[in-house]
Amino acid sequence: MSEGPTILWGMLKGKKVKTNDGKDLGKIDKISQNYVRVEKGVVKKDKFWIPKYYADSYDGKAIWLTEEEETLRSKFHYGKEPPQEQFQQDFDSFKKSYRKKKDWDLEKVDVTKERRSGVPSKPKGKSGYKDIRDLR
Repeated sequence: MSEGPTILWGMLKGKKVKTNDGKDLGKIDKISQNYVRVEKGVVKKDKFWIPKYYADSYDGKAIWLTEEEETLRSKFHYGKEPPQEQFQQDFDSFKKSYRKKKDWDLEKVDVTKERRSGVPSKPKGKSGYKDIRDLR
């Protein structure tokens, strides 16, 4: 379980989803018990049913996932939501391979100001503030 603030999944519909390598995967279109459907595109939409346990954090603008874009595209490019048996099988496999977190809360996402791993959520040096010591 999280020690800091969290946000319920229902409040994240329409929010951007970014991968661990900083790529934009799309926006959350639908939320089910175990998955979120992410869509990208206008006419021909790419649709992904991504398990909730892949969510790392929410920084106020985007949900950040624990995997890179290529991995997620190859694993979760489904047209319809996978069955419960598939979810449980994938979750058991995920828990064995991803040891950073012991407990997953599928109802909430951690809220952070900054990414905990992968590409930073805020690019360095883009704040507009310049320290006088850096101008030499």
